[in-house]
Amino acid sequence: MKRIRLSKNPSLSQYLTLADLFKNLPHTVLREMKDHTVREFLVGGEVLFEENSDGNDLYILAAGKLRFEKRGNDGSIRDVGEFKRLDIIGELSLFTGEKRSATVKAIRDSELIRVPRDVALSILLKYPESLLQITKIIAERLAHAKKETKGFVPLSRTYSILSILPKSILDEIIHNLGLVFLRYGSFCVVDEKVFLDRTNELQALAENDREPWIIRFFSQIEAEFDFVFYLIEDKNEISTWSERALRQSDSILFIKEATADPNCIELESLLDKKQMKDRNQILILLQPNPEEVVPGTIKHLRKKNFHRHYHVHFDRLDTWERLGRGLLGKSIGLALGGGGAKGFSHLGVLRALEENQIPIDMVSGTSAGAIFSALIAMGETSGGSEEKAKAFWISKDLLNEYTIPVLSLTTGKKYTEAIRKFFGSIQIEDLWIPYFAIATDLSHSEIRVFDKGDLWKAIRASTSIPGVVPPFVEEGVVYVDGGVLDNVPGIELKERGAGNIISVDVFGDIYPDQDRELSSYFDKTNPGVMANPLTQMTNLINFNEILRPKFPPIGDIIIRSVLASSRERIRQTEKISDLFLQIPTNNFGLLDWPAYKRLIELGYISSKDKINHNKEKFLNPTLQ
Repeated sequence: MKRIRLSKNPSLSQYLTLADLFKNLPHTVLREMKDHTVREFLVGGEVLFEENSDGNDLYILAAGKLRFEKRGNDGSIRDVGEFKRLDIIGELSLFTGEKRSATVKAIRDSELIRVPRDVALSILLKYPESLLQITKIIAERLAHAKKETKGFVPLSRTYSILSILPKSILDEIIHNLGLVFLRYGSFCVVDEKVFLDRTNELQALAENDREPWIIRFFSQIEAEFDFVFYLIEDKNEISTWSERALRQSDSILFIKEATADPNCIELESLLDKKQMKDRNQILILLQPNPEEVVPGTIKHLRKKNFHRHYHVHFDRLDTWERLGRGLLGKSIGLALGGGGAKGFSHLGVLRALEENQIPIDMVSGTSAGAIFSALIAMGETSGGSEEKAKAFWISKDLLNEYTIPVLSLTTGKKYTEAIRKFFGSIQIEDLWIPYFAIATDLSHSEIRVFDKGDLWKAIRASTSIPGVVPPFVEEGVVYVDGGVLDNVPGIELKERGAGNIISVDVFGDIYPDQDRELSSYFDKTNPGVMANPLTQMTNLINFNEILRPKFPPIGDIIIRSVLASSRERIRQTEKISDLFLQIPTNNFGLLDWPAYKRLIELGYISSKDKINHNKEKFLNPTLQ
């Protein structure tokens, strides 16, 4: 690691001079104000002040990092951001004394310069020109803040690594991660020895004198390097170094062998849950087999509420690439929409992505998209997915078990057993690629995201087309097709931390051929009235294959009605997607399974040029 030299600790007067609010004030004003300022320290995780608390003093951030949060009446965060070095905090309260507009807390150990309100006002009132200057600066900052519309997304820059693995293996892990990180900036590794070597001479100082130097040590590392890894040795107690490093970290990486005991990291159980709640806690499991994930990931996940988990293997570069992009907030997410048989066009899109060597780091799917995204998460290519999907959908004709339409047109038995048999005992958390299946929780009228548990259950719930396939019921909750509320689940990927999103809508909006066919079921002399039932039944018979009647048009109408309800959600997905692909499947039916090859080709032809044109934004780090 490059040697870091601690620069001279600035005096209080220097901080006042450097802060933009005071930098042009006369020296007489600064000297008088300096005599009443106070140096304070805030431990990482500690709150400076709460939203709606009484506002009094003003603060200057000398070193470290603070974050502010504003919440709505329902408790949800409506605004969030960070303060950088020399930023002023609470300047409005200096004049108005109003309650604080946001909660401010330390993300790192931080050094603050506090300027008491009554002192500052009494001094400034003695110098009217200085008061006018400060008022002007505050007005300009408020005007700038109102124009700022870009949302703040906190990204990790510092990482603590907790593991019982030997140093040689940890060095190899950091090497593999470093190859990804170096594309986005510089990084360094700091362990307890480095920390003690740099700060040992400070131990003779009193705590108040020592603290700013230590905070400055960490601040300088972050200023000099884009990313920092803090190595923490696993012990049965939390050392001074461990405590410091954890407070300095945006993310904590728990690295274990997949076959190890979930409790193998002793330090894990000693962590203060309250103190760690603002840190991303990420589980990384080293897999012994490059082909298959060791089942049983859930036993590791039960240890704590991990933000995410990843499976890696030393011989599989793609797993390290996926991990690196995930830690950096650069994951490429693929959202596949529902649309019945039209979903086969997803495989054409996948072929185009493969040709352009665009990796997929996480997938989400609704209805048919849940099936095809599951195949991707299992590691299947476009060619392998086609063979498996053909065997699953086309060969078995799963939706031909018509019944008395009490709950649906089909019994769902044949369909459910086929899904259960095909996906077997696979658990979502054991997939190489993070996977999210979208269903609609009809019992609570909300979107349900399946991100762990039985894969077959998630797919069965997501594909429960109302009126066509019976609902999926588990633990008293009724689930129907995810397309009711979110037919192209790109927003879910964004909320799960994807940096770049590719969304694929295969639904289409116009169905001229199908609608012309529907007219044969109506009385042409009486609009809106069905024709003779015998005529309707005749239309359903496939005379080329007399024993295989066509799927009733009511199924097509039901599916179209269901999926149309999430169009507004799809428009929102289009706005947040880096690439939104709309496949023109208008002339194909939602139950047009025999046309699967043409649909695959349509997906490929209609997406390949757009994907090729946009691939740099997914492959070039400087454009991300």
